[in-house]
Amino acid sequence: MIEEYLADLSTQLARLGVRGARRRRILAETEDHLRSDAGATARFGEPAEIAQAFANDIGTRGALRAPLWAFAALAAAGVFYTAMLVAWSGFGAANFGGSAQSASGAFQMVASGRVSGLAVLAAAVMVLAPQVAFAAGVLALLRALRFRGRRSVPAAEVRTLRRRTATAVGFGVISMGAVALFALQLGDRIPSWSAGVLGWGVVGAAASGVLLVASAAAGLRSSTVRVAVAGTAGDIFDDVGPAVPAPLRGHPWAFAATVSGAAALLVWVAGIAASDPYDGAVRGIAEGAACFIGFAILGRFLALRSSR
Repeated sequence: MIEEYLADLSTQLARLGVRGARRRRILAETEDHLRSDAGATARFGEPAEIAQAFANDIGTRGALRAPLWAFAALAAAGVFYTAMLVAWSGFGAANFGGSAQSASGAFQMVASGRVSGLAVLAAAVMVLAPQVAFAAGVLALLRALRFRGRRSVPAAEVRTLRRRTATAVGFGVISMGAVALFALQLGDRIPSWSAGVLGWGVVGAAASGVLLVASAAAGLRSSTVRVAVAGTAGDIFDDVGPAVPAPLRGHPWAFAATVSGAAALLVWVAGIAASDPYDGAVRGIAEGAACFIGFAILGRFLALRSSR
């Protein structure tokens, strides 16, 4: 009787994605409990129900833990990314005759067209991908903190947490790839004193990418576990709560337009402060448009706007 029960429980756990050491531990603990009480099998419950309860618990705990691992890795990668931007802003660029001359930074080399098409592509990705990674990481962290301490949450919420975490890590890895590509493409355009910085750029990007992948592996180990708790996922207003002005609550598109406009304004003001109002306005418009387009493309996928 006990052997049949354990075999059925093992099959149900595997069906729900609970495998490996987790399944073996559950089966061992269940066997100990059943053998310690002759009547425990009748009271223990149907194997399918018990397996689903374990899956709900494991899937929820994994989904709530994953954003913490991901955000820690993103923070480390962000420190490296910032250091590279600061270092590259002081690069001297080689003129077409081969001698070094003073330049305001590596990204002005891109704007002036003195780099390859791959460098331009890498620079564009370096601007956009980190913003997506950071936004998705923060949203995943906010959702995880809101549910901290819960033993189970609706399957829709687990799916949202997994999607946000995977998006954050994925775009973080893309960002580091862009950093490495930009460094490699910039190598023949700078004087020799800057080569070491480029080398560290490639090595640091690779290390940060490995850290991000490791965080995903640690945090999303339970991503295949099937949670079956009824309920719907919240939206951006459930994440940020009272921080949203009352007139915007419940109006995701108006909220997205407001945030995009604020981002555009901040970039423009930064341009004005740098005595470059025209370019600041152009960058601001581009930034605002990117924010709004990102919301339109990823809003439903990342549960920024409700499907209810």
